[in-house]
Amino acid sequence: MKNETCPPLVSVVLGRVSTEDGDRILETIAALQPDVTGALCEIVIADRINDAVSKRIARAYPGVLLIPCRADMSLPEMRTVAFEASVGDIVGVTEDHCVPCAGWVAMVSDAFANGSATLAAVGGSVVNGVTETGLDWATFLCEYSFFSPPVVEGPSDILPGMNVAYRRAFLEAVPRDRLIDGFWETTVHPLLAAAGGELRSLNGLAMYHKKRFSWRLFARQRFIYSRYYAGMRFRSGGLVKRTAAAAACLLLPPILLWRMSTAVRDKGLTSEFRSALPWLAMLVVIWAIGESIGALFGPGDALERIE
Repeated sequence: MKNETCPPLVSVVLGRVSTEDGDRILETIAALQPDVTGALCEIVIADRINDAVSKRIARAYPGVLLIPCRADMSLPEMRTVAFEASVGDIVGVTEDHCVPCAGWVAMVSDAFANGSATLAAVGGSVVNGVTETGLDWATFLCEYSFFSPPVVEGPSDILPGMNVAYRRAFLEAVPRDRLIDGFWETTVHPLLAAAGGELRSLNGLAMYHKKRFSWRLFARQRFIYSRYYAGMRFRSGGLVKRTAAAAACLLLPPILLWRMSTAVRDKGLTSEFRSALPWLAMLVVIWAIGESIGALFGPGDALERIE
């Protein structure tokens, strides 16, 4: 799909990391074909799974660029590797279990074509695509209750890291160590804003989150991500500061549940929240323990284990 003389306007990059529901990426790729998404795009996948599904992708979609990666490569580094191998003027980022809405690439292209030169990134809403059980809703609301539609329409400081596209020139100005240091919504977006870049949110730019987690995997991932987040946040603090932060993190469960309940009420998902509540109650406890351990002992190898 690469063309050195006429590079595609949009490149979509992602890391293949899912150990469950691993063939969902085939749905992602199908949804990025021109007849569905409204425009031609380049697809670049950094793959640390390297299994039978990888072979299926190579056979069914020979235009997709698959980059084999080490099994312990972190997701941010994989995204960076895929970005560096891409050629589009606009770089879209999603995940291997997410499916863009019809016309996604065309909407991204139009947003940048009609935006000013300072438009650095556009993002959108996140819709739950797996809704059969309370656990399905818990895994979605725990991560994406804030981004469930409707979201802010227009300038926004907060964009979802798996439904976002960047003007390439802005990304290329970010030092590589910042690209691989963490998830771009926390490490890169503040740098884009500081450089005068505009971040814009579009309700119509929807991404369907379609991973069906087992309880065991999601609980483990929630702990790992929480440890990573707090470990990075407090890594420069002394022992007294880290100990105080670790103790404070244990007070998080009611705060987290209150924030989620407020978000879902504003978005019309109250009944879904109720069905998810038994699972969410356990998850926010795991979340708090993860942050407490991260604050006290640092992130460890959490970043490399996040999927």
